[in-house]
Amino acid sequence: MIKLNTIYCGDCLEVMKGIDNDSIDLIITSPPYEDITGAGYNGATKDILFLKLYSEFLDGVFNEYERILKQNGQVFFNIKSKTHNKILRTPHWIEHLESFRKLDFKSYIIWKYAGSFDSTNKRFHLDYEIIYHLSKGEDIYLNTDCAINDPLTSIWYIPHNIKERLHPTQMPEKVVERILRIASKPNDLILDNFGGSGTTAKVCKDLNRNYISIEISPNHCEIANKRLQQETIFK
Repeated sequence: MIKLNTIYCGDCLEVMKGIDNDSIDLIITSPPYEDITGAGYNGATKDILFLKLYSEFLDGVFNEYERILKQNGQVFFNIKSKTHNKILRTPHWIEHLESFRKLDFKSYIIWKYAGSFDSTNKRFHLDYEIIYHLSKGEDIYLNTDCAINDPLTSIWYIPHNIKERLHPTQMPEKVVERILRIASKPNDLILDNFGGSGTTAKVCKDLNRNYISIEISPNHCEIANKRLQQETIFK
């Protein structure tokens, strides 16, 4: 039986099987993009296996989302564009997954960094990431009175400032905080099935939301549990 407010260390497709139907209010997550060992996908085989195994893996993930989300539950799914051999590969292919289309695709959110990590002068910089906003039903909760300026804008200017780097693709807490303040209420149940270093779980704890976090790496599970022992920073 899945317990609330717990970091689960394991393959998310296996752990999610233990989550009840229609039980999750909100999903906030960002999938790994370079190493999906559970799907047989890794850097050495990316050209051959990328579209097949990675898409099959995420197809299974979105099938689970559709099952476990409550009616009118929401998903914020952060995935960035990548380059390979100097050629841009966007994530828009996920929109064609059969399971993705079982949910209502609400909008793109463009998370714009304050600055850029991209040093090339051969193309315009990749200084943003996409957050897909989806829902299971139309009557969703969006808090427009959350003390955030223009809360329903689809362009979010949030610095990629991270005080302590604990994971190679760590999300700033301010991104999770914004989603929680707009799309959830206290005591809602939030899932992050690619838990990483525990950012979503940590901010859920700080903002009085329940969480389930799943991470396949034992090292990052340990890091996440240590983060949860820190003092609350939000009120």
